Amino acid sequence: MRLSELVADIAVKDRINWSDVEVSGVAADSRAVKPGSCFVAIAGSAADGHAFIGEAERAGAAALIVERPAASALPALVVEDSALAAALAARRFYGDPASGIALAGITGTNGKTSSAFLLRSILEAGLGACGIIGTVGYGAGGALAAAGNTTPGAVDLHRMIAEFVAQGCRAVVMEVSSHAAAQGRIHGLEFDVGAFTNATRDHLDYHGTFERYVEAKERFVRTLDAPGRRKRPGTLAWNADDPAVAGVAGRFAGPSVSFGLGAGAAVRAERIDASLRATNFDLVVGGERVRLSLKLLGVFSIYNALAAAAAAHALGVDVATIRRGLEGVSAVPGRFQVVAGGAGPTAIVDYAHTPDALEKLLRFCRELRPRRVITVFGCGGDRDRGKRPIMGGIAVELSDIVYVTDDNPRTEDPDRIVKEILDGAGSGAASVRVVRDRREAIHEAIREGREGDIVVIAGKGHENEQILDGRRIPFNDAAEAREALARTEAVGES
Repeated sequence: MRLSELVADIAVKDRINWSDVEVSGVAADSRAVKPGSCFVAIAGSAADGHAFIGEAERAGAAALIVERPAASALPALVVEDSALAAALAARRFYGDPASGIALAGITGTNGKTSSAFLLRSILEAGLGACGIIGTVGYGAGGALAAAGNTTPGAVDLHRMIAEFVAQGCRAVVMEVSSHAAAQGRIHGLEFDVGAFTNATRDHLDYHGTFERYVEAKERFVRTLDAPGRRKRPGTLAWNADDPAVAGVAGRFAGPSVSFGLGAGAAVRAERIDASLRATNFDLVVGGERVRLSLKLLGVFSIYNALAAAAAAHALGVDVATIRRGLEGVSAVPGRFQVVAGGAGPTAIVDYAHTPDALEKLLRFCRELRPRRVITVFGCGGDRDRGKRPIMGGIAVELSDIVYVTDDNPRTEDPDRIVKEILDGAGSGAASVRVVRDRREAIHEAIREGREGDIVVIAGKGHENEQILDGRRIPFNDAAEAREALARTEAVGES
């Protein structure tokens, strides 16, 4: 399309070297520029796109969108907010693909991925093909492709949704991170429903305070009834049992539906029976009640199911279909993933990497009445340091044996990370061992385990690599647990 058409929705402050050239794409990353692309220079938190205009030119860019004039002969449009401009340009270029589908967003500290998988299953049962975008990846139907971030950049989002529409999808479910909301990655998207799972400490290295973190989540919520929407107002599905979420919901003027375990929630669970085999409960939606058996385990999985059910209900899906969709999910990668051996311990792999998630995970394991709980975990580098001693204290309180190991140290000194975890461990009853090599820690913990023990491997979940000193090394917790269990079983048989 012509450049004038591409920027029709954008407030332009100035035009430099103006020429209504033809553009063949939109790129906010100079590495993604192809001949004919319009390159949008975004001043991000890690890098300033204006520094890469020369690279975009050499790659064949036909035009620029910038926040300040650049030394370039290309046609350039100067705007106030280039992140917003990138989103609006991508929406225009890809034909506003989200306008004709049901678009659901899920935000919250924990549970986004599981809730997204559950909601996708419901919508597939009720509406047809459904795309998904999130931490595990993006795709429709079969295997998921890596997305890079929980919520990709705005240009990639519109492209992905356009691909889903071309594949016949009638709905898309996506995770919305606090970073994405704060950085404007969801600009130009009008969600029909937004689910808010919970809000506990996370990403304070970026947001600074818990209040600012919640505010970033609320930015997403406010888009549901923002002025100028082309769609009718979206519905907020919110966790009535979470005070921070309830506070956001109380300030939201649009349509909403609550979920939780309390009698006042519009969508709730009653008569709960949770074990290591299944999670059974009555799903109550308005005046209707159905008994269901969820294959995902733990009370936290009930909340995820309720979030998905409330969002689906807001989209008009009937209760019978909601039940069928929830029961159709057998597992979510790296979320309370059970890896069982023969006569050895049961290993649980989970993405829990926040204090709240780790505590809920270990408390549920305790409720299963195992012989012992053996926990393997670490904390990520270059991230919120304040949560490390908190998580150390939780692990020691709720475990019999704790292996403190490396998570993703990234560029930080792993020894400092371990020390800060141990600072919170105090003099708890659990035996604490430091085994920096994560593979060795997993294998040692499983060797130590016996039948009736639960070995919890927390922090990395579905991830297929470990980031050490900037290097990315292939690594998967579940694969290591399976190998360790197989070796333990082989030794026992010999």
